[in-house]
Amino acid sequence: MTAHVRVGVQAIVRSGDRILLGLRANTFGEGTWGLPGGHLELGETLMGAACRELEEETGIRALCSQVVCVTDPDPAANHHMQVGVEILDYTGDLRVREPERCERWAFWPVDDLPDALFVGSANVLRSVRDGVVHLP
Repeated sequence: MTAHVRVGVQAIVRSGDRILLGLRANTFGEGTWGLPGGHLELGETLMGAACRELEEETGIRALCSQVVCVTDPDPAANHHMQVGVEILDYTGDLRVREPERCERWAFWPVDDLPDALFVGSANVLRSVRDGVVHLP
C-alpha cells in the first residue's frame, strides 16, 4: 500500500494571549483539543481553505489571514502536512456548528494548552507557542 501526503489547514484564532481550540468528538482524534481546520480541496488556496473550515466549524468569518507555518507530513496524522493560517481579524459569533464532530470551543492560554492535543494541531500549536515561523 502506498501512502499519499495530504494537506491539512489549521486556523489560528487568538483572543489576547489565548488560542481557540475545539474538543473533538466522534471523529479521528476524539477526546483531543484541536484548532479549527480540515483538508485542502482541489482548486482552493491555503488561506481560502482555512477560512472556509473556520466558518463551517465555528461561524467565525475571517477578514484577514496569513500563513505562519508549515509542518512536515506526520505518519501519526495519516501523512498530513499541516499549514497554520493565522486569522488576523474576524467577525461573527463563536458557536459549535458541527456538534457531531466538536463538543465545544474554548480559548486556551498559549502557555497552558491542554495535554490532550489533536495530532494534526500539535506541531502548529508548538510553533505558535514558541513564536517560531516555519515556512519552506
